[in-house]
Amino acid sequence: MIKNEEIVESLNDLVKINNDRIMGYEKAVEDTEDSELDSLFRHMIIQSQNFRSQLADHIVRIDGTAVWDATSTDASSKIHRAWIDVKAAFTGKDSDAVLSSVEFGENAAIEAYEDAIEGHHIPAYIKEQLQGQLSELKGALDKIKAMHKG
Repeated sequence: MIKNEEIVESLNDLVKINNDRIMGYEKAVEDTEDSELDSLFRHMIIQSQNFRSQLADHIVRIDGTAVWDATSTDASSKIHRAWIDVKAAFTGKDSDAVLSSVEFGENAAIEAYEDAIEGHHIPAYIKEQLQGQLSELKGALDKIKAMHKG
């Protein structure tokens, strides 16, 4: 039987990824002058806040402790580096550079979710919710790609 600690660790990794995503999009909102991008980025922040809450609920239900602090990010992960790139891209306020960085960050988030879902230690009822979040992340990536080509 798999220990709850392993499940908590996997879910907390996804919490950290959502923290990275929130921080990246908050920086994007501060620096964008494009109202359409501003609206999209604000939607992504809310989406990640919702995902983080759902993940934390699962963690608490299995007697774990969620990493609620929004400043707690996964500093070693490529998604964190991706969102650092988002911050750097905004120094020139170049929409294409920003969208490229956001696209990279979204791809890294999707990969992390896919890895968590493929892990054998996550219970089916949690995997189901992760798959729903993954589907929404893929939809977000599609929107970013569409705007990038626009």
